[in-house]
Amino acid sequence: MKQANLLIVEDDLISLKLLQSFLKTENYNLYIANDGEEASHLIRQKPKDFFHCIISDYLMPNKDGIQLLEELKEDPEYKKIPFILQTSANSEAEIQRGINAGAFYYLIKPITKETLISVVNAALKDFKNHREALTTIEGINTAFPLMKSGHFQFQTLDEAKHLSNFIAFLTKDPDSIGIGYLELMINAVEHGNLGITYDEKTQLINEARLHDEIAYRLSLPENQKKYVSVDLDHSDSDLTVTITDMGTGFDYEKYLEFSIDRAMDNHGRGIMMANKLSFDALEYSEGGRKVSCKTAQLKI
Repeated sequence: MKQANLLIVEDDLISLKLLQSFLKTENYNLYIANDGEEASHLIRQKPKDFFHCIISDYLMPNKDGIQLLEELKEDPEYKKIPFILQTSANSEAEIQRGINAGAFYYLIKPITKETLISVVNAALKDFKNHREALTTIEGINTAFPLMKSGHFQFQTLDEAKHLSNFIAFLTKDPDSIGIGYLELMINAVEHGNLGITYDEKTQLINEARLHDEIAYRLSLPENQKKYVSVDLDHSDSDLTVTITDMGTGFDYEKYLEFSIDRAMDNHGRGIMMANKLSFDALEYSEGGRKVSCKTAQLKI
């Protein structure tokens, strides 16, 4: 991604100066708004893809952070911009309201520079992945009603991006639903087939070694014949996609909902995003090796 454009929405001068001092050494262009109303005006002055991330305080005059978030998530032009909410550690109700509105990135005050950079980079990385995965596929509206079932296999993250993109365009909301497919497929490769644990991924991201480690593990003899299976079942009313990896399973239940303990980690939001944002129903089985997701939003 080119140099990222970040919008900071903060009415408190001390907090604003702190964020600016933490971020000024990074490869970001910083833009400032003093409240949600000013931020909304600034966002709409720029091209729709100008801002790559928004960092907003929760409580502000005129229009607070949650009101700004809700406004943007209702607009197809801006709903995909990652939104980072700043809140206090004892505000789980505020965080839950933010999740319901579509915010999956949080800064729990007081924050450190390392935590801030980690969360911003996680949001930007997810945004880049989701945007790359969604490209136009011509003619899919005509072909889709003819397909009642389908079976696919893939091994790599690039293949996951292409396949999640294809399936997402079978639905009426490929942006939101495609995020869910992609995150579940990434999880099936990294944590399922390749056995990268949560803590290992945290360290690999911090050391900028995740991409190399994935390539290395894919090359190992024991992994070269592992693949992720994706099965489609299309009825008149909905589409069910089942994703199955060849790993040993994992404790999926704790990743379906928000956890304040992991709020500022540099990853770990994908399953929650899929569960909250993308599907009408999501269900794991076989100890976490298989997940089925259903959507009634079909492009027919």
